[in-house]
Amino acid sequence: MIKLNKTQVKIFILCWAAYASIYFGRVNLSVAIPQIQNTFGWSKGSIGLIGTLFYWVYGFGQLINGQIGDKVSARKIIFMGLITTAVCNIFFGFSYVYLIMIILWVVNAYAQSLLWGPIVKSITNWYEYDKRSSVSIGISTSMVAGYLLAWGGSGLIISRYSWNYVFLIPGVVIFIYSIIWFIFFIDKPKVQESCVLNDTRESSISENQDKYTLLQVVKRSKLIYIVIACCVQGIIKDSIALWAPSLFMETQSLDINKTIQYIIFIPCMNLLGMMLASYLNKKMQYKEKRTIVWLFIAGIITVLGYFMFGSYSTVTALLFLGLLSAVMYGANTLLLGVIPLHFSKYNRASSVAGFLDFCSYFAAGFSTFVTGVLVDSFGWNGVMVFWIVCLIIGTIALLMSLKYDKIAVKMKEVMNNTY
Repeated sequence: MIKLNKTQVKIFILCWAAYASIYFGRVNLSVAIPQIQNTFGWSKGSIGLIGTLFYWVYGFGQLINGQIGDKVSARKIIFMGLITTAVCNIFFGFSYVYLIMIILWVVNAYAQSLLWGPIVKSITNWYEYDKRSSVSIGISTSMVAGYLLAWGGSGLIISRYSWNYVFLIPGVVIFIYSIIWFIFFIDKPKVQESCVLNDTRESSISENQDKYTLLQVVKRSKLIYIVIACCVQGIIKDSIALWAPSLFMETQSLDINKTIQYIIFIPCMNLLGMMLASYLNKKMQYKEKRTIVWLFIAGIITVLGYFMFGSYSTVTALLFLGLLSAVMYGANTLLLGVIPLHFSKYNRASSVAGFLDFCSYFAAGFSTFVTGVLVDSFGWNGVMVFWIVCLIIGTIALLMSLKYDKIAVKMKEVMNNTY
């Protein structure tokens, strides 16, 4: 356990709760999908398009707001994101027109994109260098709480009321929390109180921190390989998030209530995946790329397991799908939560976090629509094949990144030994 002062604990709790709350206003759509389909008679492709547009706009928002987050008050920008998310969910609950639903969910997507980059920036403002990785992983667990709240809470709501309340109730909850956030959050510590600002491990590498643009940082660090890995985990992680209820209802012949009782265990397994990622990363001496390679390999094995044994029983299907989701969440924590922290030396932690989130969700948006089309055309087995191909590509990209790192280290050694 890392030691934090009272204010650091407060900041952690506020950031954690903020990020958990927006999942309550995002993942609720997946629970409502079956009832919305029955009500309006829309195809999976039509429903998938709503998810696709959400992820694309969310991704573009991350790209823009990540850079804004390096310069603007996190307190204000996150407040705007929370309160807009709340309003969009409330209005979505009163909507019956497809186009209006799309518009509201697109605005909701942009609003939610206001959060992650500024949260990463706040971590670099509030926590010492050697605590940031642990704090970032800790805040990433809020996704699990968000899914438990969204799937569990929304499942309970929809079992008693209509699908409309799956959006109305989260909207009210998020609205209340946005007020709490605005009252209690503080952007950064006072200079005289901050040991963060005096960390010598960063001062030696941040003299010219504003020298490079985001594009220059991407080129210098060969971040493109990490981008590919982000796309892969985004495709699989968010496809499971959106389509898991439909997958279990159709392949296991379950109603919505039984389905929720089963899939509520997936967020719990996601938490274990994050803990596993943290443990493996520590064992591998905080070499995040190597850790993610092993997580991707584990993902390939779990997809194959689901493909071969998922039809045997609901428990077996849940086990393999849950394990796949868990290792993708572990990879997500390292890719989007830890790796961007290394770029604080360029004053680009929020920008890189936003850029990687953009890439992840752009791919996720593509995949949610493709998943719907694949299911309509080839069934769920077609989706499994698609996931395996993606994981193989992601693993190759990470191995290439590791190879580049070795070359870069050798070149640096040669230059240091040249007189």
